[in-house]
Amino acid sequence: MPSVSLKERSQLPTTPCIYFAIDSNEVVQYIGRSINPAQRWVSHHKRQALSNHTGVRIAYLEVEVNLLHWVELALIRWFNPPLNYSVEFNELNSCDGYVSRIAKLREEKNLTQRLIAEALGLDVSTVRNWEKSRDGVKMFVRVAKLCELLNCEPKDLYEAVEPEEDAEL
Repeated sequence: MPSVSLKERSQLPTTPCIYFAIDSNEVVQYIGRSINPAQRWVSHHKRQALSNHTGVRIAYLEVEVNLLHWVELALIRWFNPPLNYSVEFNELNSCDGYVSRIAKLREEKNLTQRLIAEALGLDVSTVRNWEKSRDGVKMFVRVAKLCELLNCEPKDLYEAVEPEEDAEL
């Protein structure tokens, strides 16, 4: 697999890739995905943690954009890189064996994370966390189980109400 040193990260490709941060002992410390790894590594959130390791290089594997999420997930499960996990991620990701399918569904509709976030009035990081099963998994699973028990759809759980005009403030 091609690779560049952490210092040479600007030489990463600008095409969709899975990337591997590998230390001098050939241990995969982190795996991620990006449609533009060169841009992603300008200010990557794991750069500080990786600077604690010697001889870190970033190897990359070009992947079709619609497969990025699934290939990344499979590789993370295979290599179990220490910097991909936190206690919170493990707890949420193991929520009754559920993993987010949001990215796959979003990509099938040709939507971006930003479009989803704007439509819902959220920060794009919230959508990103949902897709990586980092946040919201327990809530989604509970809503799904509630709907199963009540034999309904999530949209059936709530209804919009108009505020009363003469209601006291």
